Amino acid sequence: METRQRILIVDDDASLMEALTGLFSQAGYHVRSAETGEAALEVVRHEPIELVLLDLRLGAESGLDLLPQLKLLRPEMSVIMISGVGTIEAAVEAMRLSADNFVVKPLDPRRLLAMIAKGFESCLLRRKNLQFERLTSQRRSLVFGEGGATSEVLRLAEVVAARDTTVLLRGETGTGKGLLARLIHEASPRKKEPFVELNCAGLQRDLTESELFGHERGAFTGAVERKIGLFEAAASGTLLLDEIGEMEMAVQAKLLNVLEQKRLRRLGGVTELEVDVRLIAATHRDLARDVAEGRFREDLFYRLNVFTIDLPPLRERPEDVLPLALHFLRTFQTAQAPLLGISSSAEEILLSYEWPGNVRELRNVIERAAILCPPGSEILPIHLPPLKASKGGTDFSLPALDGSTTSGASSDAMTMDEAERQHLETALKSHEWNLQATARALGISRATLYRKIEKYNISRE
Repeated sequence: METRQRILIVDDDASLMEALTGLFSQAGYHVRSAETGEAALEVVRHEPIELVLLDLRLGAESGLDLLPQLKLLRPEMSVIMISGVGTIEAAVEAMRLSADNFVVKPLDPRRLLAMIAKGFESCLLRRKNLQFERLTSQRRSLVFGEGGATSEVLRLAEVVAARDTTVLLRGETGTGKGLLARLIHEASPRKKEPFVELNCAGLQRDLTESELFGHERGAFTGAVERKIGLFEAAASGTLLLDEIGEMEMAVQAKLLNVLEQKRLRRLGGVTELEVDVRLIAATHRDLARDVAEGRFREDLFYRLNVFTIDLPPLRERPEDVLPLALHFLRTFQTAQAPLLGISSSAEEILLSYEWPGNVRELRNVIERAAILCPPGSEILPIHLPPLKASKGGTDFSLPALDGSTTSGASSDAMTMDEAERQHLETALKSHEWNLQATARALGISRATLYRKIEKYNISRE
């Protein structure tokens, strides 16, 4: 059953309220009413009101005083102020307080209904924007961090999410193009429809065409049954073509035709099918240069390059390194084996490394460190893999087991076996060689713990 849009009328004129209730009910809206500010606030607190028709004067109360309180409860809600006496000062003040419109009595029913419809559209748009803000606040730290270098990326994503425009995401490997594409999808009107992705790198021509457009039985050797392509699978949703710069030229031509005609034909098929898909493309390549060098179709490039978002590499936003590292640390540690954080010496290493693998590499480094770091301890340089300091060209000296130092670039500083052995010894000592407690803290079985003790010949001193 479809939910009707909800209007709240706030007016102390009973006859006008009755007339408006009849008008809006006949137009298909769900109508509530309130004669006082307190009653209006009570309704908005408990019901999903989308639009308020608010009188400027409510007996001794002022609608302008009530307006901010209503918007505080539901920021996305539209408010139309009505008044028996129209003054420029009152209208300006109402707009300053985020009213959507100001109308003077007597009310023209046709004009008022048009204003109401526009108010609902504004409410829907604000709701989508708020949903996107909540979405990005929950997930942006997964890849983007909190620094200023990413604020423009998120602003552009928010702007384009509400539209069906083709988007081209450009950035180095590991910068989060795939996640940004999913954020755009989930903040778009297509969010309830499928999100489908294909990495075009390394796919042969026949396989790429079959994946994208599907094929009929017998279309080629091995096609023993009909296959639905990703364009069909993503119907009414979003299709992400990752590493689109790696797509063969022949497939590019067919892709362009589908985008232009919004129709496709499966391989070996004769029937054309309509497609309704929002396309997002991603690449780490300079497509404009590839066009100039004849490796990418110029017409497809212009078709894709409608709205471009560039994702900055992690080395250009060092302010995000530590917040991201701490976020990943919270993700990977367990309640049974909490970690205290990252030591200042380890932070120095993380900040001085240029992260050629970007956020993906940072995530992997922190996951490894969380595994090696004993419960209740800080991550130390010894728990990090050898990271050559790119800034300044110097290497960090990492402490070895005997207290000496080794160069992080010239040696592995500590092999995985050595690090795991030290991790086990520390855990066993911290639990006074209680094997059951140690195994539980490490998240492994007692049998696995026994095998590792034997493997590393660890003995109780």
